[in-house]
Formats: sequence, C-alpha cells, structure tokens
Amino acid sequence: MLFSAVIGANAAEPDSKTKPHVAFINPGYGDRGFWKDVRDTMQAAADQFGFELTVFDSDREWSLMAENANRVFAMDPPPDYIIAVNEHQQGTRIILEAQERGIPILMLLNDLTDEQKLKYGRAGNELSQWIGTLTPDNERAGFEIAQSLITALLKKNVKDLPDEICLLSLAGDSLTPASLQRLAGLDEALAKFPVLQEQRRLVVNWSFDEAYRRTADWMAKGGCLDAVWAANDDIALGAIKAIEEAGKIAGKDVFVGGLNWSVAGLQAVGDGKMTMTHGGHFLAGAWVMVLLKDYREGVELLKKHHNLTFGMQAVTPENLEIYKRLLGDRDWDRIDFLQFSLARKPEQGGYLFGIEGLNNIPWVQ
Repeated sequence: MLFSAVIGANAAEPDSKTKPHVAFINPGYGDRGFWKDVRDTMQAAADQFGFELTVFDSDREWSLMAENANRVFAMDPPPDYIIAVNEHQQGTRIILEAQERGIPILMLLNDLTDEQKLKYGRAGNELSQWIGTLTPDNERAGFEIAQSLITALLKKNVKDLPDEICLLSLAGDSLTPASLQRLAGLDEALAKFPVLQEQRRLVVNWSFDEAYRRTADWMAKGGCLDAVWAANDDIALGAIKAIEEAGKIAGKDVFVGGLNWSVAGLQAVGDGKMTMTHGGHFLAGAWVMVLLKDYREGVELLKKHHNLTFGMQAVTPENLEIYKRLLGDRDWDRIDFLQFSLARKPEQGGYLFGIEGLNNIPWVQ
C-alpha cells in the first residue's frame, strides 16, 4: 500500500558513533504466534539498520505489559526510542511517561482510541514525544473476511445463495482497537449483505481453546451455523476443531475465515478448511524500523502525518503459492528492508509496505 511522504530539505545526519537503542514492549509471546513474527521482522530490520533492539515480551497479560513498561523506564541509560502497542487500551500510560521523560515513542498496530486522544492529547501536538502510529487497515480486513464467506457459499451453490447464512462471529476482545476495527468491518459487511444473519457475537480473548469451547457449545445447543467470522487464525482454527468434532466438514458444511497469515492458517487455506487468512501486518515490526530510520535521517513524513495506515492482503487458495514463494519460509533476513526507505528512495513518493512491494524488490542473498 502507498501513502505519501514529504522529504525534508534539511535532513539530519544519524549519529554513527553509537547504535540507537530501541525498546519494544511486546504485548504478546516472543516464542510463538503472531507477536513472535512481529518481533522477528522487527529484529531483522533492526539488525540491517544498525539498531540495538531490546524486546520485553508480555505473554498477552496486561499486568505483565505494565511491569515491562516499568522495566523500560528503569533502564539506565534509557532507550533512545520506545515502540509500544495500545493492547487492551493500556498504551496511554506508556505514552505519557515517555512524554514526561523526553523519550520519543512510536505506537505500533494499535493506536490510541479517539476517546483517549481527546482526553490525553495527540501525537506531535500536545504529546510532542509521540512521533506517531503505524497501523494496518483492520476495518477492511474485517469486511473482507465476511465477504469471503459469501463468496465461498456462492461457489458451493452455483445457482444462487441460500436465503439466509447463519453466521457465528468470534471477536478477539472488546477493548483493543484492532479488534474493534475488525468488528466495524464486519458490521459494514452485515449491513451491505443482509443474507449474512449473525446468530451470536462472542468474545473469545484471541484464544484457540475458548473459540473451540464456544463454537462447540453453540453447535451442541443446535445453533444454526453456516459460517464463522474469526478475528484471527487461532480463533478460526479453534472453531474448525469444534466443527469437525461435531461431524461437519470445514470448507464444505461450514465456511470459516480468519486473519494473521499464521503457518497453521495458511495450511488450513491450502487444505480448503478456511476461505482465507487476511494479514501481512506482522511485517509492521519491520515497517516501524523503516519509519524510525527515516525519522532519524530527516524524512519529514511524521511531522505532517502522525497516523499512518498500510493495507493488509488476503491469502486465498488462488494466491497461496505466491505468498509461499515470497515469505513461506519466514526467513526475514532475506528481505532487504532498506529498499523500503524513503531516505534511500525519495523518488518513490510513498511507502510500499505490503506483499506487492516485497514482490518488486531485490532480496538479500
């Protein structure tokens, strides 16, 4: 995806004597799942750009994330930059303390909500140390997951859609902006496609196990079920387990769509059990390092554009092989992330963050 940038006339030279030290407060696990991919792509880009990166993994526990924030602010010397996430809307305290201590901070994947900004301030204005936020287009992803369920049913019923598609919606949580935005996309799809009849909307806390239990309970009670909208791949796969244990076939009797480009999710797409896995947003770990590098080198983007959004892409059976060819081995060191820098390529005019950009750049050998 492309968004515009303005290159400053007086670019500041980066300090070449010492490595910039970046601290990342990771809300998730460092050894598995989506947040491991974020962490790994961030590390690959940091290594290429000469940044020292320290990661504090929080294992999806907001209390541990708060403790990790304390650890970051207790570092001596303090980090040069902080990367944080507004998971469960816990980002305000981190931004405010960074502001008080004069440490520049970038928010990643989850911005502050409008209510939080109204109360506490905005990037580059009341909160001058808050450089900005890099987020994916979660709303579009939520819409396209729902749309894919209709498309799959159309392929099954070549002549016409059924009068009603019984939909079970499985949300991640009720606070995190990414979850709320994906649900907004789902709501848009429900309004546009009245054939989708939402039976229940359940919050399953991003959990395979909880998605499995709630889906199994729904089916055991005789709930109508033609399709499952899942906020991420773990949730989708938990639902698929329940569907299969109930004697139904995922991808034939019940259609399921998810998000994350996880290894297991991609396998389920290849096996025909999922209509799609939306995603690519784990690469935001690398993209935020590109922005930080450009910020240090005088690219003026974040002085005028503090809220930057990039698109995600659906991996479907039709384009699965393209994805596998580009990124299937998850060897992020092969990607030359410098190719995405506007300091390196000012003539590009905007950031090409996404699978299209990856398809058009030379790779590290």
